[in-house]
Amino acid sequence: MVVYPEARSAAQENWLAIRGGLHSAGLRVPALLADAPEAGAALIEDLGDVDFATELRRASPSGKLLLLDEAERLLDPLRSIDPAVARRNPPFDAAFFGKELEHTRFWALEGGGTTPLSSRDSSDWEELAARLAREAADPSLNGPLVPVHRDFHANNLIRTADGALAMIDFQDLRLGPRDYDGVSLRFERAGAEAPAPPAGRYLPAVLLQRAWKVLGTFEKMLRWGRPVYAPHRETARRVIRERTDRSSPFFPLLRFLDP
Repeated sequence: MVVYPEARSAAQENWLAIRGGLHSAGLRVPALLADAPEAGAALIEDLGDVDFATELRRASPSGKLLLLDEAERLLDPLRSIDPAVARRNPPFDAAFFGKELEHTRFWALEGGGTTPLSSRDSSDWEELAARLAREAADPSLNGPLVPVHRDFHANNLIRTADGALAMIDFQDLRLGPRDYDGVSLRFERAGAEAPAPPAGRYLPAVLLQRAWKVLGTFEKMLRWGRPVYAPHRETARRVIRERTDRSSPFFPLLRFLDP
């Protein structure tokens, strides 16, 4: 049972429309068993409680890579969905990415507002974060925008009884950089426990923007008293360190990890 905060909400409409688009593209998604927008509720298929992250953790290193390849293949049909469905949510652009990095600054660098950056640090962060947001959103670097799940990590995939991988938590799907879902899958949570992809497989700016963004999310959750996010926070910090080359214009951002 899904209960929305209010009746006839845009969130409920989005879930229904995006689910339909993904299903039409041949992707396995939860079945909608009953929809009651007037009550702000819906009944959807229960896919079980063993997610893809659990499957990954049980696999050997080579098995992890095969599983991640399987999951990433889902992105081809996802990118083929009706563009009108993907436009139900605002696309990723430099302004959007910039706001996400402001969120990271507040939660991960300023302790939720308790330790504001100095004037100099603030200026340095804003300049570098703005460049990171611009490059991550730049179609000339990453190609035309495509439909992206937005939160395509192993906890949002579930192996169904018929063997297919189903995706959940897709209501925020929108247009974005082609590499966005791939870096979420490979560099977050359980996906980051597999052998790392070679440098250059994904656009560094997209990878780093996403990693900094989720670092802010995990820091917020930890400050809200949810310790389950602690290992995810440490994974994000490790990925940022390992994937920021010394020659990168974003190398100076590393100092903000350990102020």
